[in-house]
This record gives sequence, C-alpha cells and structure tokens, in this order.
Amino acid sequence: MTLPTEDFAPEEPRGDLVHWMEPGPIRLGTAGASAAALTVFALGVVAAFGALAAFRYLAPRREGLPPWKWRRGVLH
Repeated sequence: MTLPTEDFAPEEPRGDLVHWMEPGPIRLGTAGASAAALTVFALGVVAAFGALAAFRYLAPRREGLPPWKWRRGVLH
C-alpha cells in the first residue's frame, strides 16, 4: 500500500560523492610505513623468544642426565 505523497521517480545522478566516500588525508608516509614494519618485526621477534622461553620453562627437567637420555618420556 502506498501513500499518494510518495514519489518513486528515480533521482538524477549528479556525480557528487557523499561525505563518507570522500578520500581522507593520508596519515602514514614512508617513514611511518617503515616504522610500522619495524615494529611488527620486533614484536614477532619478542613473541618468538617468549615462545622459546615458555617451551624451555615447561620442558621436562634434564639435570643429571646424559645427552642421549634427553628424549621426552619417562625419566629414569
């Protein structure tokens, strides 16, 4: 059901962009991109060392065992 005041005529395109489609200012230059890449790389290195430290902390203790007995499993 439609009201008699509704107009279904298509709008004519004017070629204007709506405000949210306008291109924004570029905030990240070459130095900013390099800094971001370096930061991401450094965070990856820190995460890798953290994972290795956690693995070493959670691994079974091997004090007093010769290297050929360093397998995982029951320690004698």
